[in-house]
Amino acid sequence: MVYLDTDKQTYADLSITESVYDERPLCSLFMKTETKQGKSLMLEWIMYPLSDWETICKRQKAIDWEFLPDLPLNEEELDFIEYYLGYRDQIRRNNILFTCAGLIDRLVRYDPNRYVICRGVKLVVHMLHRLKEWVTGARDNMPKLLKEAAGTIRGILYGSELEEVLEQTSDEKARLSIYAVDKYDYLFRCTRLLSIKELLSIIYLLDVCRTAHRIAREKKLNCTPKMVQAMEFSVEGVVHPFVKNAQRNNWEMSQGNISLFTGSNMAGKSTTLKALTLAVWLAHCGLPVFAESMTCPVYEGIYTSINLPDSLRDGRSHFMAEVLRIKEILIKVGSGKKCLVVLDEMFRGTNAKDAFEASVAVNELLRDFPHCHFLISTHILEYAKAFEHDYSCCFYYMEAEIREDHFVCPHRLLKGISEARVGYWIVKKLLNMHELEIEKAR
Repeated sequence: MVYLDTDKQTYADLSITESVYDERPLCSLFMKTETKQGKSLMLEWIMYPLSDWETICKRQKAIDWEFLPDLPLNEEELDFIEYYLGYRDQIRRNNILFTCAGLIDRLVRYDPNRYVICRGVKLVVHMLHRLKEWVTGARDNMPKLLKEAAGTIRGILYGSELEEVLEQTSDEKARLSIYAVDKYDYLFRCTRLLSIKELLSIIYLLDVCRTAHRIAREKKLNCTPKMVQAMEFSVEGVVHPFVKNAQRNNWEMSQGNISLFTGSNMAGKSTTLKALTLAVWLAHCGLPVFAESMTCPVYEGIYTSINLPDSLRDGRSHFMAEVLRIKEILIKVGSGKKCLVVLDEMFRGTNAKDAFEASVAVNELLRDFPHCHFLISTHILEYAKAFEHDYSCCFYYMEAEIREDHFVCPHRLLKGISEARVGYWIVKKLLNMHELEIEKAR
């Protein structure tokens, strides 16, 4: 598999696995699996998005399938099998003399180790039968990922010692002899250990697919992104997954490779940028996205600059951190990889004039990377207007205005460049400047 390239800063900006900026981590959306190992696999999917069109599509189709089978065992049973397979008790070849000696020994004293082995063997046998039932009754129209899983199961079960186990235990209710338990124990924990573990991994894969399918239905996520090789990027009805009653927005890369988001502070630019980026991230995981429809390029990298920390230890200002981050990203995109880059409020750590000039200079550089998409938010309207007629850029703004002395912000994304200037009104309103002047006069 080919994985999408990213970095630590992007993980932090998007809160993928940790709540770094008091935001719920993205992984919390899907961590509702039926098994512990399934949860680990789901976390792996979310932590390491793919840059492989075929594998992404296989995951999508498997998750979307309406006939996903039930898990053959419950969480406690699967946990016990894992414990049994890693059990440190001596594994011995089945031998009639050893069996008789062991039987006499167990008649004299209680052996707790024997309980683990007996129950572990019975559960593995039960698992083999349930998996056999699934692949025997599998539908012909199964998605490719599940067909591959079923093929792997058949390859393991048939033409090996495990097929003999299935035949000898056709009546699962029949009591296994001590000799049979010893024989199967050696087979499961030694001879065919890797095969048994591979079967378990398929069960955990089913768990992940079932969980993603269930969550998609619960949250009404009916969108399976269309992944394309071309630089086509559009989305309808996208929302941030953790914003309640969020305004759904439409967006498309209608022109060039740079999309500039303008709007006043508090209008929702950062949230919208994160919503788009999280949708792209989940799409590359093969998971459902929080949107009504989406067409997304198969990117090779995702990099963000949203919440950059200062570094007191290095004596680094916020402005310097911004410059170095942009330089780092430019080196990445300069490698020729198809990337999505998200820059939120470039150069907020310096004065307005410097921020404008620096933003314009960076924008000039970004035009030279047509194989990448750049999503940039800014409240410097002059910066956006400097490229208003540049075919490398498209423009969106977050609607906001002062209406009847009230700040109205519907969080609606519209095409064009914002004309709203509400910063002074907000400062005046929140600081109660008139009241402060009266108090000062007293």
